[in-house]
Amino acid sequence: MENYFIEPCNANCSFCFLNYTDVLGKNYLFHNLSHNEIGKIIRDIHHQVRTYRKGDLIASSGDIYDSLLIIVKGAVVGELIDFEGRILRIEELKAPDTIASAFIFGESNILPVNITALEDTRLLVISRSELLILMKKNEQVLHNYLNIMANRTQQLSKKIRLLGLHSIKGKIAHYLLELEKRAGSRKLSLPNSQLEIADMFGVTRPSIGRVFRELDNQGYIHAKGKRVEILDKTALSRLLR
Repeated sequence: MENYFIEPCNANCSFCFLNYTDVLGKNYLFHNLSHNEIGKIIRDIHHQVRTYRKGDLIASSGDIYDSLLIIVKGAVVGELIDFEGRILRIEELKAPDTIASAFIFGESNILPVNITALEDTRLLVISRSELLILMKKNEQVLHNYLNIMANRTQQLSKKIRLLGLHSIKGKIAHYLLELEKRAGSRKLSLPNSQLEIADMFGVTRPSIGRVFRELDNQGYIHAKGKRVEILDKTALSRLLR
């Protein structure tokens, strides 16, 4: 029977597999691999572990992105600052997510956003050269990475479509319809606060509140706090045009 317990890389290693193998097992890069296989993979390649406190800047827009960063503890946020100094919250990630995996390869592997720790965070860092070695050695890891890239491309296309909706109402309508599609119900519990939604769309929180009130008054939705019921799905869909 395969031994579940995996020793650290060496006596001085700050990354203990007894604590984090379960987390790595939930990262899609290691999909369909056992805990023991994951431990052997990481132990056989050069890697680092970095820790950050809440509010620490992990990476800056314009940095060369040449290492894979896997969150094994905590959460981070990617933010973009526009020409007027407004902060647009692009994405929040938490363990066991991978940060900006699409920017490691390519002719211009420059990070487009600032990455900041939302809470005390620990990252596993694998350089691009070591990641290539890993992919050559393990076909499952290569397959998983290609799936990650495909999924990220699909998500990005949805994000671009959302940003292309000029009105705030259009953005809110798209947001609500996407939630309805995932939930399979017109009765929704919003996963984000109005401030978080405002950051996602690069607008002010009062603007978001005003649009929700207008949609409610027009009979498109019924909103009470984070509870929203879609009353007229057709009317919301027209706002996307």
